[in-house]
Amino acid sequence: MAVEASYRVRLPQPLCNQVDWITGDKPIAAWLLMANSSRCRLFSVTEAGTDSDLQSLGVRIAEELSAHYTGALEFQDPDSLTLTLRLVQVQVKRHETSGWRLTLPRPTAAIMHLIPGKSSIAAMLVQGHIELLTIELLRSAANAPLSDIF
Repeated sequence: MAVEASYRVRLPQPLCNQVDWITGDKPIAAWLLMANSSRCRLFSVTEAGTDSDLQSLGVRIAEELSAHYTGALEFQDPDSLTLTLRLVQVQVKRHETSGWRLTLPRPTAAIMHLIPGKSSIAAMLVQGHIELLTIELLRSAANAPLSDIF
């Protein structure tokens, strides 16, 4: 899928049809979880509210956001610093002619090295969720010899 202006991507309708919470005509609030710099997963608000791992991550992010300033020479470790970028709220919106679309948050797109009008990204159904993967990740995974997988 092409990364369009404003970091918008069109979600493939066959994938949306397999995810029961992407329905109707109104924008849908969702959560985007970044596994790493090459892979994200979409969750419904309901899933995020009932999944203990996502709840724990939300608590940890809230703790990072409320951490007290300790001095000019004290820096957070990079893992904690980027934690707040790992779980972000997004909207999935329906367009009359092009189907469901998602606008990636700019920090997420930057971490994934996505450039509007130049980059492409893949969408796959994994464990009942829509995942967004960089083409580089797919290319790297496809280079693994089949004998190593089986």
